[in-house]
Amino acid sequence: MPGALLTYLLMGETGPVVLGERYSKLADAEAWAAFLFASYLFGHLVFLLGSWLDECYDWARRYTLNNQITMLARRGRLLPWLARTLIWLVFKRERNLAVDRAGKIKQQALGALHAEDAINTFQWSKAWLNAASPASLAVVQRFEADAKFFRCFTVVLLLLLAAWPWQYHWPLAGIPVVLVLLLLALWRYMEQRYKATNQAYWFVITLTARDSKLALDKAVPAASGSTHAGGVVFRTRGETAEYLLVEATNDPSQWVLPKGHIEEGESDREAAIREVHEETGVWARISDDLRDVSYVANSAVVRVRFFLMRAVGKGLRQHRDREHLWLAVAEAVAKASHVETRELLQAAELSWRQARSTRP
Repeated sequence: MPGALLTYLLMGETGPVVLGERYSKLADAEAWAAFLFASYLFGHLVFLLGSWLDECYDWARRYTLNNQITMLARRGRLLPWLARTLIWLVFKRERNLAVDRAGKIKQQALGALHAEDAINTFQWSKAWLNAASPASLAVVQRFEADAKFFRCFTVVLLLLLAAWPWQYHWPLAGIPVVLVLLLLALWRYMEQRYKATNQAYWFVITLTARDSKLALDKAVPAASGSTHAGGVVFRTRGETAEYLLVEATNDPSQWVLPKGHIEEGESDREAAIREVHEETGVWARISDDLRDVSYVANSAVVRVRFFLMRAVGKGLRQHRDREHLWLAVAEAVAKASHVETRELLQAAELSWRQARSTRP
């Protein structure tokens, strides 16, 4: 279909160039044959060019939420807000948990053959579904077909946008329309490709769990021995620092520091960054270690590793029902509901002042 659309829009310009005088004599069956052949040829060329858009998708997929957290934890770098926004439009809060789990299933399934790296996880998932559940594969292929259509449509719009200024009889007012359609088509292509891949992983995970075919090893716990991680987050306002407090999960009258459980495969630094972002929407970079806080909850010992963290960006919080506040240290200490929170705020203020005084 994209090939037919491109042929229809450009046949007035390309037809006389390719066929010369014979183009004006085409009629009836001969004209339809020429149109169908050109549509078929252009369709394949558009499909070939469209495959390069997969590189754009793969780039964006490398910067989903979990990878942004890892990059900030290990390198102290945060993507520019525009890149984060564009990635969020497609992937939302995707953390690649499904592809990681499907990848582990693939490794165990192909381990005996030493073929774990012979096929990528998505292609293996489709091959596995073809044998285990053709109906599930059909669902994945429907999403794939939509993705490929909009990928090709994006290429057609790119070609039209490039050719538009050279076509004197095409109104310039059409350029913004084509540009908007281009952005929407690209968005739809990436969204449908994302749904196709995730749907494949979800089917593989669900069917494997149903059949109880594999038992995956648990990830190694955080090396620090901590069960939870959190942060004392600050931002500077002139000559002072303001600190971030958030409402407690089960008691909005209490004000605490953002923290949460270290999930499987996470480091304590990654968990701290993720929890701060989920609870408040704030992106924060770790500046220093503070200390561990231990307590007992539901008959279990909870050990929380706290970090001093500097706010470096703003995003959308996951827990939107919990309010958060920025307060100067004296107000934050007065507002805090627990002794440990007040001590951590004071330690953070001391660390911030010492770091500030040593700056040239």
